[in-house]
Order: sequence, then structure tokens, then C-alpha cells
Amino acid sequence: MPDKHRTVLIVDDAAATRESIRRLLELSVGMQVVGEAEHGEAAISQVNLLRPNIVLMDINMPGMDGITATEKICAVHQETVVIVISVQGEMEYLRKAMIAGAKDYLVKPFGADELAECIQRTWEREAQRRRNMVGPAQQQSAKRPGKVLAIFGPKGGVGKTTLAVNIGAVLATERRLRTCVVDLSLQFGDVCVLLGLVPRRTISDLVSENTLDKDTILPYLQNHPSGLKVLPAPLSPEHAEYITPEHVAQLLSTLRDMFDYVIVDIPANFQDLTLMALDAADRILMVGTMDIAALKNMKLSLELMKRLNYPTDKLFTIINRAGYDYGIKFKDLESTLGRPINFYIQTDEQTAVIATNRGIPFVLDQAESKLARRMRDLVDEHIAPRAQEEEATGFWRRRKAR
Repeated sequence: MPDKHRTVLIVDDAAATRESIRRLLELSVGMQVVGEAEHGEAAISQVNLLRPNIVLMDINMPGMDGITATEKICAVHQETVVIVISVQGEMEYLRKAMIAGAKDYLVKPFGADELAECIQRTWEREAQRRRNMVGPAQQQSAKRPGKVLAIFGPKGGVGKTTLAVNIGAVLATERRLRTCVVDLSLQFGDVCVLLGLVPRRTISDLVSENTLDKDTILPYLQNHPSGLKVLPAPLSPEHAEYITPEHVAQLLSTLRDMFDYVIVDIPANFQDLTLMALDAADRILMVGTMDIAALKNMKLSLELMKRLNYPTDKLFTIINRAGYDYGIKFKDLESTLGRPINFYIQTDEQTAVIATNRGIPFVLDQAESKLARRMRDLVDEHIAPRAQEEEATGFWRRRKAR
């Protein structure tokens, strides 16, 4: 690929629109239009032939629409960046485009500067992510058992499910790692809600099978467009009683061999089933917030885990919705808990609530938000490090040291 130009494919069913976009791009330095297509099938053929850096994809076209074409292109050509262009500015269209794999969304009509800026911003963002990827580590991941991450919040409402689905989305999309989320909050699990999925078969259906081997489990895993696999919680609270600690141990053991990462959303209790999942985990991400009740429960949980002889490095503490306005100093948190806080996530209630209401992890459709960047920091620095680098100091810890 020439360094001087970013090659662009224009996909739109209207010849006049394609010509207009071509003229706009001619005004932009570093843009080279290498082809055009008038529908989704032609776009796929052109991408296979031309391997453009950027595809400008209209949504509404005859035959195969732009969403379907985007999904097929992104599944095969991960090096190609798709930007959806459409006269529809409704959030539902944006949601579908991002889930299909588009990296940005531009509403018609737009000018030359707006188009060039969108392409430049999107390309640079994706180029940076590619530079950070470590290919050999991903290739080796299929040769060794996966890791089980238990996301545990000893108090409800601290954001553990939000953490679970966004970590999973980063691992599945940006890192291309085989990732599964297990909703072990058996009575009131919300993993499917936060992912915009309607559960069909759940863990309570699965455990009725005679065995929990790979072939048995696979049909019960629900597919998310990001590439995540999800094992939903039961549809009704009373079905939770069908799942035993033995089921959990066998299930996690099998999933470990099927995936690079198995993320388990664990309820806020220490019942036998929860303890079995915590025992099986390679790492426990304990999540709390800056309120006395949450900190009290974190302290009690840490003390219990010490009595259970969990290794110190198995535990990873996270303070969610962190800030300076809660009447508690950061240094007092560590003093109270008797150990360092490993990671801080700054408060950003609006981003989190919007993501929940849309049913899309914020790392997918609010990728440049502070929360999304912080989630990628968590994955890149502490969960699946991209390279052997000196551990980066977290945002809040840097602020505190100033």
C-alpha cells in the first residue's frame, strides 16, 4: 500500500452520489479513489480485487444492503476500514452499522472537509490499534488452555456486568481472541440485556444434558455480532436451582479448552456455586465503588479470600465510578482495604447509561469515550498485555501523584 495515498472504494446505488463523493475526495490530499460499486455484492467483489484501505458504504441499496455487505467485508478483510454513509441519522442505523463492523458513520450530505476529517480520524485510530496488536501471542493462544476471569462485585450496582461485557467486546473485536461470557447471576442476570440479545437457550437448559462437553455446549452459546459467545442466565429466577457447583466446575473446565478467555459474571454472594467459580478462576476482578457500603463489602470479601488461601496475584481490585467528589480520598481507600487498588475507572454515568439503554457495549458504539479508552487500557495493560512493557500507571493514580 503506498504511503502517500489511502485508497478508497465508494459504494452507493446512485451514480450521481458516487461522482459527487469522488469529486470531494479529489480535493483531499492523500486520498485515491480506486473503484466504485452500486450494491453490496459488487462491493464485496471490488474489495476482494482491490483491497482498498477505506470503503465508504451506503446503507440502503438494491439487492444486498450496506449493513450486510459491511458485515461480510469486515469478517474477511480485517485490514479494510468501512465507514457507513447514509441519509438516515437515526440511532438504530448507527447501532446496526457498528455491530456489523463499521468504524464510523457519516450522515449525508457532507462537505469535503467533513469527509476528509472523518476518513483521517478513523484511519489513524484503526492504524494505532493495529500497531498495538501482537500477532504471535494470538497465534499461540489457540495452543494453550484459555483463562477464566471472574468479575465479582460484593455489592450490587457497582458495574460488574458492564465491565464483563465491555472487556469481552474488546477481547473479541480489537484483539480477535475467542471470548465467551457466562452469566452466572442466575436469578437476575443482565448480560443479554447489555448486549441487546434475546436469550433462547440458557444455562439452566444446558445442565439438563447428560454431559457438558464441547459438542453439547456449543448449541447453547448465543452469538453476538461482535464475535462474543454468550451463555445466558436462566429466563426465570426459580430455574437457578437446577445449576449446581459441580455443573459450574465442569462447564468452566470445558469452556477453558474452547476459548482464549472465559469471562464469568458472578453474583454478589458467597454461596457454594459462587465459590466454585471463584476457585476455578485464574483471576478475580473485584469491583467496588467509592461508597462506604461497597468498600465495607470489598474489605470483608478480601479477608475471606485470604482465609481461602487465594494467591495475592489472583485478586485484582477495581474502583469503578471513581472521582474526587465523594468525600473519600484515594489514599484512604487503600488504607481501608489493606492493599493497593489496581485500577481506577473514572465516573461517566451518561456513557454507561446510554450503552445500557441501547444494548450495545460502549467500547463498540462510543469507542472514543473516556470509559471506552479506559476499558481498553484495562485489557491491554492488565488482562491481555500486548507486549512486555513496564506496566502503565492508571489515569487516577497519575492524577493522585500530581
